[in-house]
Amino acid sequence: MENTIPVEERQRLYELCKTYLSGKWTEVTANELIIKPVTDGFVNKLYYCGLPDHMDTKYNKVVVRDVDYEQFKDFYNQTHVIAMSVILSQINISPKLLAVFPNGTINEFIECRYFNATDDVNPKTVGLLARKLAKFHSLDMPIPKTTKNMTELFKDFFTEELKTSASEGTVFKQIHEYNLQTFKDLTLTDELSWLANTVQELKSPVVFSHNDFNRRNTLVRDSNVNNNKEMEIFLIDFDWTNYSYRGADFGQYFCSWGQKETDFGSGDFPTDPQMALFIDAYIEEMIEINGNSYAKHEINSRERITKEAKLFALMAFMKDIMYCIWQTTLIGVTDLMPKAEVRFNCYRVLKKRILHEYPDLQ
Repeated sequence: MENTIPVEERQRLYELCKTYLSGKWTEVTANELIIKPVTDGFVNKLYYCGLPDHMDTKYNKVVVRDVDYEQFKDFYNQTHVIAMSVILSQINISPKLLAVFPNGTINEFIECRYFNATDDVNPKTVGLLARKLAKFHSLDMPIPKTTKNMTELFKDFFTEELKTSASEGTVFKQIHEYNLQTFKDLTLTDELSWLANTVQELKSPVVFSHNDFNRRNTLVRDSNVNNNKEMEIFLIDFDWTNYSYRGADFGQYFCSWGQKETDFGSGDFPTDPQMALFIDAYIEEMIEINGNSYAKHEINSRERITKEAKLFALMAFMKDIMYCIWQTTLIGVTDLMPKAEVRFNCYRVLKKRILHEYPDLQ
């Protein structure tokens, strides 16, 4: 794995660690540093960097995160992202932020795993995550309180080039090559229009929203302390975080509920009682933070949040579809449209359920 790092890249990462972390990090050479690519995200690249085992220091393993702020400058502000990252690190919502450099950060590396399908039915892990989200939503951050919401971002993101690709270009060809039935049955632009109008009419409260509350951004650290199993949950990746609809994070969580896949999964959407495990824990924490008055408002009831979660899960499915179309059209990826079909079918099934349960959304 380490040998896949080009010499120039290894040297760059070494210089970053040596400059910003100092101490033991200055006592090794670039070749002695243990470097592994972690993953390529939509916006960023991650690298694990570690000192040799015999070198002991408080932070001997870190994650270097490179972010292409320039490419996505129309969607978020670099200064805001860094400010949020610093604060969230200080209050233990995210791993410790150790350094900020132009176009990137260095964080502590934690031994962890992604939140998974088993966690979804475990009251302990569900409660931890729901309470963490309630704390997150209650934060007062030094960033603009009015920003583009998800529906507006969709309009900006789904450019004429992508629309053309879907209607007659590269994406259209793959729809027919792979025989993607949901794309043939539904008109994507019509669904986007209906969804945007329905979401706006719902008037979900505006909170400090993660906006990318998926499994890859939800880390679980299991540990044993005095023979007692302990668990911590950390949130990461705040590039899309801003003040936006409360329902966005609920929808993102439930759109992957119970699925074995980390990304682009399929499966039955949870029942209302299954959703209540998360939603009730969230409400309990919000009452703890904001007082009993929180629960007196209908908009904060279990029933209302459940409705929000379902509708915004449609948004989450659509976000995955948009990602696949973007990658297929602009990057030339050839295997993502079947995954988009999986999510579009999830969208269709859930929309049918929603319209049956909530006739007012017809």
